[in-house]
Amino acid sequence: MSASATESTPGPDQPVPQDKFGFLQEITGNVKHSNRTFYQHLFNVYTYLKEHGAPEEVCDAGLFHSIYGTELYAYQNNRVTRDVVRGFIGDYAEELVYIFCTAKNRFNLIVNNTLGLSDRQARDLCLVEFANKKDQNKNQKYRDQLVKLAETVVRLESGSQ
Repeated sequence: MSASATESTPGPDQPVPQDKFGFLQEITGNVKHSNRTFYQHLFNVYTYLKEHGAPEEVCDAGLFHSIYGTELYAYQNNRVTRDVVRGFIGDYAEELVYIFCTAKNRFNLIVNNTLGLSDRQARDLCLVEFANKKDQNKNQKYRDQLVKLAETVVRLESGSQ
């Protein structure tokens, strides 16, 4: 399913949210994503990662994981720039988001590490993709991909190639 939203910079009477959640709620709270809002999906991915002990920068990457749009989910907002996202979540998390959003055939790229990413980056992208697929796993649609992602995380964490 695809969505597109274009909004302008807030006027003087519209406050600019100072936290990442407020910013995302403001720009994605009315955008459809499956049977809910885009914000709810982003927040669900963040929450899953947080509840499962992922590092904060990985949770933040999960929160913004599709903010630039992806191969399968078209989203655009002129308030979203790499600098704005970096300001909310930092350099490392934003780099993960950028890779996640711009990757073609993302699942295979991540599990096979065809970009030659560091083990840390590959693992962290697997974690974000796992949480993303888990949140959308209606009727076990992504069961096999979830298994493969989990196996890849274990392999990367153990240092085996």
